Amino acid sequence: MISTVLALVPLVFATGCLVWTMTSGAQAQARSDEWAAKWMRDNG
Repeated sequence: MISTVLALVPLVFATGCLVWTMTSGAQAQARSDEWAAKWMRDNG
């Protein structure tokens, strides 16, 4: 039982890091897309 818990700790940590990275990346991409659309409206 203890070995199962110890095996799950890094798995949960890695999964959490991946979710955080993907979420922050998606937010950054949305901001970038919004900026590009605004730039095209202003300068296109």
